[in-house]
Amino acid sequence: VAPANFLTGPIPSELGNLANLQSLWFGNNQLSGEIPPELGRLGNLRSLRLGNNALTGAIPAELADIPFLEQLLLGGNDLTGCVPAALREIERHAFEDMGLPYC
Repeated sequence: VAPANFLTGPIPSELGNLANLQSLWFGNNQLSGEIPPELGRLGNLRSLRLGNNALTGAIPAELADIPFLEQLLLGGNDLTGCVPAALREIERHAFEDMGLPYC
C-alpha cells in the first residue's frame, strides 16, 4: 500500500498575497506552526478550512478582517488562547467544539 500524501510544514504567509482567492482548503493534512495573520488580507475569501492538522498558537484576530468569510473550520488542531469575538459572526464555524473562550 502506497503511503498517503499530506501537506506538511507551516502555512506560507505569502498566501495572504493571493487577493482573488475564494477558498482555501488545507484540512486533514499535517500542517504545523501558527496560522499566519497575513491570511486576513484575503479580501475575497469565502471559505477557510484548516481543520485536523497540527496547527498551534492563537487564532489571528486578522481573520475577522476578511469581509466575505462564510466558513471557518479550525477544529482538530492544538490552538490556544481565545476566539476573537468578531469571528462569532461567521455563518459556518465550529468554535464551540474547540473548547476555547471568546475574547
